[in-house]
Amino acid sequence: MVSKNYDHTINFRRVRGPGGNIFTFPIVEITLITSVGKKRILPLLFDTGASFTTLIHTLHPLLGLKSWDEGQAVQTTTANRSTTVYSYMVDLELFGKVIRCPVHLSQGIQNNPIYMGLLGRNTIFNEFGFGFWENSQELYVTANP
Repeated sequence: MVSKNYDHTINFRRVRGPGGNIFTFPIVEITLITSVGKKRILPLLFDTGASFTTLIHTLHPLLGLKSWDEGQAVQTTTANRSTTVYSYMVDLELFGKVIRCPVHLSQGIQNNPIYMGLLGRNTIFNEFGFGFWENSQELYVTANP
């Protein structure tokens, strides 16, 4: 049997819903390095189904933009529809590494008190190894896959 060693363990975030039910989410805190070098921590939902890291469009000022739709328009398909997002190259810091990667801004991501976007596979998944154990509600990460 293959054994993997992980550098980080991230506990799923537990949230009580309006009806009292408990929901759990694999939330990864990344650091967005702004166009002027400032750092902003953003909670993102770890989403193996998301091709690209996608942020809520209202975060455009952090990228030094006057409007969310100044970047390269990209047609994408989400779980329920086709939509246009705008792509930008940004620096993200996570798990001790700074990675320059494409990030999409989208109006399709709603304001959410738990997360500000989706952590997607493109570029990010090339840099790390991931595993998770649903039963223990933990996400495991290694920089040495």
